[in-house]
Amino acid sequence: MTRIRHAAAVLWQFRYHVLCSLVALALWDTFLIKPFRLFVVTVHEVCHAGAALLTGGEVVEMRTALDESGHTLARGGVFAVISAAGYVGSAFLGSLLIYTGKLPLLQRLVLLLIGGTTMGMTMRYTPVGAPDFYLGLFGGLVFTFMAIKSQPATAAGSIWLGVMLCLYSLDDFRTDLWLYPEQTDAGILANHWGHRLLAYPIALSWVLVSLWMMYRSMRALVGEEGGRRKP
Repeated sequence: MTRIRHAAAVLWQFRYHVLCSLVALALWDTFLIKPFRLFVVTVHEVCHAGAALLTGGEVVEMRTALDESGHTLARGGVFAVISAAGYVGSAFLGSLLIYTGKLPLLQRLVLLLIGGTTMGMTMRYTPVGAPDFYLGLFGGLVFTFMAIKSQPATAAGSIWLGVMLCLYSLDDFRTDLWLYPEQTDAGILANHWGHRLLAYPIALSWVLVSLWMMYRSMRALVGEEGGRRKP
């Protein structure tokens, strides 16, 4: 009985995350979710660009296509970090948005940084007037506005974007990294190192790290809530 009550409490704690997940999955292949999927791809590319800049490189171009592919061209930087930053970075941001649900001010800051950075990098590295330029600009603006407006708006935006980032990472793991990793960032890194078969262990390591981050973010929230309820 205690386990049932605990499971019910956990489910209630994540009720909005579960609801967002169900809505997103039910409408995954519809035009209603398509803009959010494209925005998540843009965030993926922003992670590549950010990694390039943080490791001393230079970003040449950042693009997102309507078929949900994308690329970030960079010169210099640490290639392994830049390659991993797309998948792992997206999963990290999604996990962070979920984890900071217990830290409202930090959650607002994280959502603001994601929205503002996406806008800034889009304006800097995506051709003006292209569809992905407006996608990154207005998508980033929406989440920036939500972070500024109020804490309830921040929580709503963070839960939705966090769920979408995590779901898209899982979908990438299933379709890209699992079925044909040689055509993904893992394959690009493996080719850079001169060993194509390395794409599989590279992809697996990214999957494990990302899943661990998602698990830890939710586990931390459950642990925090359990600690509060102890007499």
